[in-house]
Order: sequence, then structure tokens, then C-alpha cells
Amino acid sequence: MTTGKTSSSSSHNALPHHGQRFESNEDTPPPPIISPRARTRSVSIGSKQLSETGNGYKSSDLSSRFCSIVLLEVSYVEPEYLRPWQKSSQGSAYGTGFVISGRRVLTNGHVIKDATDIRLRKHGNSKRWRARVICEGPDVDLAVLEVLGDDDNEIEAFWEGVEPIQWAAGLPLLQSSVNVVGYPTGGRTICVTEGVVSRIDCSNYRIKTAAAAPGNLLVIQIDAAINPGNSGGPCFDHAGRVVGVAFQGMDGSDAQNVGYIIPTDIARNFLHAIDCNDDPTSVESNNAGGADLCKYEGVQEIPYRWAPLQNKSLRKFLNIPKDGSGVVITSVSPIAQTYYDDFLQENDVITHIDGKSLGDDYTVSLRGDELMNADFLITGKRKEAPTVFDIIRDTVPLQIKAILKPLKSNIPREHNHDCTPEWLIVGGLLFVPLTCPLLSYGSTDDLEESGYLKIYDFIDEHLAKFREVEDKETIVLIDILTCDTNFGYDFKSSWRILQNINGEDVKNMAHLYSIYTNACQSLSENGRTEDKEEKCQEGTENKATEADSSDASCEFLIFKFRDKSQIVLETADCMKSEEEILEQHGIPSIVSAGIVGKAEKR
Repeated sequence: MTTGKTSSSSSHNALPHHGQRFESNEDTPPPPIISPRARTRSVSIGSKQLSETGNGYKSSDLSSRFCSIVLLEVSYVEPEYLRPWQKSSQGSAYGTGFVISGRRVLTNGHVIKDATDIRLRKHGNSKRWRARVICEGPDVDLAVLEVLGDDDNEIEAFWEGVEPIQWAAGLPLLQSSVNVVGYPTGGRTICVTEGVVSRIDCSNYRIKTAAAAPGNLLVIQIDAAINPGNSGGPCFDHAGRVVGVAFQGMDGSDAQNVGYIIPTDIARNFLHAIDCNDDPTSVESNNAGGADLCKYEGVQEIPYRWAPLQNKSLRKFLNIPKDGSGVVITSVSPIAQTYYDDFLQENDVITHIDGKSLGDDYTVSLRGDELMNADFLITGKRKEAPTVFDIIRDTVPLQIKAILKPLKSNIPREHNHDCTPEWLIVGGLLFVPLTCPLLSYGSTDDLEESGYLKIYDFIDEHLAKFREVEDKETIVLIDILTCDTNFGYDFKSSWRILQNINGEDVKNMAHLYSIYTNACQSLSENGRTEDKEEKCQEGTENKATEADSSDASCEFLIFKFRDKSQIVLETADCMKSEEEILEQHGIPSIVSAGIVGKAEKR
């Protein structure tokens, strides 16, 4: 699948999403699913490219909109979650954007992801204007840009003759004609392709870590070509109004003439959520200087897991009447339950959402006979819009009204949004928090060597669960930097889930760092006094059978992992090895600054 930007991603049974990028000079062809920023070969799709005429909207009629559609040239530097103290080498990409109200430019989030420099070029103009991201919504793959200049005259030159696009109202009808406009691979001039609306669906915008998504979103499938570089460009209806934003396309023999656009309502909800005029508190300081950046929290999230209500035994157990339909709740977010006095519970049966009757397979009617996954009734809402659930609880009909919120994922989802690369090195053991970006990078590594598959089942199970505690992190040993201290523990011992150290369950990275520094401090302060020695040796009679005895809290560090394995290191040796490890691997510190800051607040 391809999207508007020139980079690609791996396939998934949901929709494709931006992810791994494929450079144009690579010999290996991209996989079937390609992201909008895909720097890859051109994809041949059967849709007709418009020149003078077409079955739908003539390109000459669209020419008045061309001034509002810009080419994005992006330089970016990706993080290295497997070597979290490093950055990758600089890359370049391009995509499309278009002008919206408020003197802003809208594009796809994956087009400007990890951007260090963004340049805009208008149609028919060779000048490049600088731009910066003022807000990004990774869950909806959208971003808003601001045009920059050395002075007001330079900025005004960009806006000369430029008008914001007009949004279409609601979803387009099936078989209605559409035109995609952008700057796809194969040339540097503006390109128009035509097609029709093939399908309206509700699906997942993510790929590799799809289970971590906040819920399914509405998506429009069209048969107009969406190639690398089209990402972020507008899709027009027959009247020249924007019905969606190009973001994905299908490549390969499995599917032809398949492109995907983000519906207008999703884009407008995103813009509404970041409108600082409506919410004066929705800004945060921009550390890079300049104006404030808008804060985007995310779409309203599905706070429950459900099971279909099709089995007759299950229906009888729940006392569901023969003519009743709906789904049964199997789990509810513990954090979401704290927001409300009365909320959904396990074994509640949802029969209606916002008055729409729910099928036993969790579908509702979108328009007439168009059945759709019911998630869109929640994820498609604007911020602060309430949802009404009709439920049956212990045979009693009830109605629950709630304003749903974004929820913190069990595994952090997005780089620079709810996670950044962090690390702690103890005796050459490299510990990092488990995050979706780590999984994306880890899954592209040599799985047999890295041991990533060792924790695959845990990851799959963990992604399906709700977060229970706000500050809880899953910590992974992803590598062993060989030194004399850890000799005998080889690389295959990596990719393990840490459970406790010296018998103390580890809550998060800051907690792990505190345990280590406290152990070091107990050995360093005033030497080994008799009192400390007595405290460390307390319970030594059980040392043979209790590896986590209290003496280990000073002299030894005993790491126990989810797979029942353990690693034992001497605390003093760990302290001595720090300088050597840092110098050998070019690491600035044994611990990332963010962890130190969190530990100081504990």
C-alpha cells in the first residue's frame, strides 16, 4: 500500500501505515504496503492520470486550486531505539500538503515525522519556504504546519494568491467521482489522478503495533492512484471540495487500484481539537523558540474490549432475549473507570450506542445498508462530545452517558508523543522501556539473533490489555555490552522482561535507576561500616536458597526476568566498569537524562 509520502511500511491485516522507509537507492523492492513518504520506485496503478479531461472533474477546473497545494521537501533524522543514545543518519523525503484556514498547511503526520527541516514549494514557483510543525496527531496521521520567513515580506509572498481549500460536508457517496492532487514519485510537477469512491470502511490506521491503536477510524477507499509522494494531498469531489486527505495506497499483485484517504470529518475534528482560540489551555511551550505549539491529546478512545453475542449458550447465560442484539464487554479500562461515578462493567451487554442498534458482531448502520464497525461512533467524535450507551446489566436495562477521553496505552505508542529513547546501563546490561517504536525497530532486526521472538507472546498479550497504573513501565534487557563484569552472559541472554532486582519488583525505569544508585551509595559512603556490613549480611543463612536476600541489595545485584532466568553481578564491579563501557561504545552517560529527572522527583 502506498501513501502520500515517500517511505514504506510492513503489511498488516488492517490498513497500511507509515513506518519503515525504503530509500530510492535500495536494491530490495518495498513490501506490498508502502507509506506515503515512501522513497521508492513508482507504483503502477490502473487509475487514469488526468491531463485535459476525465470522467469526473477536469484538471483545468481544478487548476484554480493548484495554488493551495504545495510540495513538501523534508529532511529527517530518526531515533535509534535499539541504541537509544544515538540518532540515525539524515534522510530526505517528500510529500504533499494543502492550505487550510488560519494560514496553515495540512499534511500527513508521517510525511513530517522526525523532521529537522521542512521546505514548501508552491505550484509554478521555484522558491522554497521554510515551515515548522505546530501540531501533529499520530493517531489520525495528520499534521499542521506554519510557514516561516526571515521577515514578514517573505511570509506574505507565500500567501499571495493563495486561498484555503473548501471542505465537503460529510462522507461522499459510493461511486461518486474524486480527483487526487499532489506530487507523487515519477516527477516533480503537480499530478492529478481520477477515480471513484469504492468503499467506506472503519479500520486501523496503524500496522505493526495495531493492537495499541485507540480504536478503528473511518476510512475511504478509492480507485484513484495514490503513490509515494501523494501523502498529505487533497482528494476533491466533483465540485472541487475536499472529501479527504490521501495517506495510503496498495502496491503489488494482491490489490490494484486501491487507495485510501482520511475522511473530511476526521481532519476537521483534528483541527477543532487543536484550535487554541477555543481552548486557551491547549498550548505548550515550544523549546525551539518562536510561537507556542498546539497540544493534541488524541481521539476519544474505546475504553472496553468486547466479544460477539452470537453463541446461544452465552446469550442464555446473559439472559438476552431472542430479538435482542449487541456485544458483551469482556474488560474495561481501570483508568477510565476512575473518571466516572457509574461506568461500563465486565459482562455488561451494549445494545445501542448513541441510539444506533448494535449487531451481534459490533456493527451499526452507517447509511442505509452500509454496516460498519461501531468504533467510529466514538473515535469520530469531537473533543468533549458525549457518548450514550444503552446496556443490559444483570437483566436490567440501563443507560450510561460519558465523555470519553484518550487513554494511556499499556505500551507507549508514538515517539515524541508518549515516549522517547531512554536507557540505563548496569554492568553492561542495557535496559530500556518497552515501547511501540522499540518493537518497530526490533522487529526489523535479525530476530533469531536479537531474541525479539522470546517476548513476542508477552507483547501480543500486553498490547491487548489496558494500562492499570499510570506510572508503570515494562522494562526490557535488549543487549549486553560485553565487558569483564558480565563475561559469561552472552548476547542471546538479551530481550528479556525484567521483573525484579534483589527481590524488589521494578515499577519503571526511574525506580530501577534508584535501586541501582542506592546500592552503589551503600557501598561508597564512608566505606563498608560495621553497621552497613551487618545490615547487608542479615539473613545470610538463607543465601543458598534465597537469591534475593537482603545482603544482595548492597554487594550483589540480582536481576530476575519473566522467563525465570536471572543475572547476578557484583555492585562494585558494575560501578568500576561504567567508564570503560561508556568510552568503548561512545555513550554519553550510563543513564538518559529523562530517567534521572524522574528519579529525582520520586
